Amino acid sequence: MAKLKKREIFLVAVAAIFVLYAVYVYLIADRQKGKKVEPSKESVKIEQVISGLTDELNKNKLSDFDNHVIRLAHVNWGATPFLKRNLYRLWLAKDGKGAEGINAVKIVYSGYVDSGKNIMAILNNIEYRIGEELMEKGYVLKGITPSKVTIFDKLAGNNLEIPIQE
Repeated sequence: MAKLKKREIFLVAVAAIFVLYAVYVYLIADRQKGKKVEPSKESVKIEQVISGLTDELNKNKLSDFDNHVIRLAHVNWGATPFLKRNLYRLWLAKDGKGAEGINAVKIVYSGYVDSGKNIMAILNNIEYRIGEELMEKGYVLKGITPSKVTIFDKLAGNNLEIPIQE
């Protein structure tokens, strides 16, 4: 027989250990399974903790609202559950009323951006610079400060000051 290298000896030894372990598991350990083992104090304590937790969880039943949410969780929500910009503008216009009872466009000033060169205001989730006409027809952005914006209403001929809404 040829001389084995250290690497080959190591591999043969590891294989022999696996074979011995397999013999132990299948022949010796199977015979010991038939013997009855007394439960230890630790396993009894663990079972008591588990049964206590189970009882406590069973006491706390779900509310009607939780049941309602669970029932509706699988319902198809359509393409997106988020509100679209044009629907948001229509909803704002529907709610706003002018002084004379005519529908007025509601403008929400929700953000101020100053990058050094440009100052922008976020109105109804759209960024505008000074002088730009708003998506709502008849309104032009005249001034921007961190606390309010000034908008010129072409139809009424006056300026509107809208404070920031945080």
